Amino acid sequence: MTKSMTSVRALLCCIAIAAPMLASSASPAARSTYQVVSGDTLDKVIRKTMPDSPLRADILRNAFVQQNPQAFTKSPPRSLMAGAILNVPNHDDLLRTYMVPGHSPGNSGIHRGGGYSTADMNMSERKNWVRFP
Repeated sequence: MTKSMTSVRALLCCIAIAAPMLASSASPAARSTYQVVSGDTLDKVIRKTMPDSPLRADILRNAFVQQNPQAFTKSPPRSLMAGAILNVPNHDDLLRTYMVPGHSPGNSGIHRGGGYSTADMNMSERKNWVRFP
């Protein structure tokens, strides 16, 4: 066999092996849902659906509210309506959004090379800081 025929054969083998993996990654992930029962709060739903999430609770709450506005009452103390079906946010997408370098969801300064930037904080946020000499 010639050298070019061997490399073509190797290329075809690699494509044949990689095709099933590419097809499975191209298919959209199944959406997870949760049906609200009487007495459920949003925090309970988050604990049941995303128990090991490293993201802050307020980020997860906002994601649920943004994806499921129909499941909450319209009055100011927004609460879940019993029987509503919630679309559970994709946890991997949330992690990519909030854990990407350069993104500062709470202006925490964690992705800006360490330390807090005082330019984006007001004085009331800084008044309880501990000061060292």
